[in-house]
Amino acid sequence: MTKKKMGSMTSLSKLSGIKAKSLERSDTVTPEPEVEKSEDKPVKEDETKAKVNKQQKKKQEQPVTVNIKIRKDQKAWLTDTAIQVRENNSEPVPPAERVYPQHLIGVAIDLLQAADVDWDEVRNIEELRKQLNL
Repeated sequence: MTKKKMGSMTSLSKLSGIKAKSLERSDTVTPEPEVEKSEDKPVKEDETKAKVNKQQKKKQEQPVTVNIKIRKDQKAWLTDTAIQVRENNSEPVPPAERVYPQHLIGVAIDLLQAADVDWDEVRNIEELRKQLNL
């Protein structure tokens, strides 16, 4: 390249916005001004707890992906039942409120959690079926 072309190019330090003086003074630390806390309105503990509980509920309600293996007849039953529940509505239902197989599985989990099962005694699926009277 000729000197003319080199002269029109700028250095990287100029493009980055770093100034030479700021590099020299990097060892000098300037204290940040302290921000005073306003004590206009004290926060109630009940309000704080309610906010925390609400945040925890939101975190718990976020669906997560679970890969499960079930029999073909169970899958068909889940699909058919979800379709039947959707068809029970006379008017169109918004997508967020429609019932799908995953919702049925979630309800099944809720039933298991609410069931009177001594989980310390369950060692296999047969014992679980006996305790659930299936």
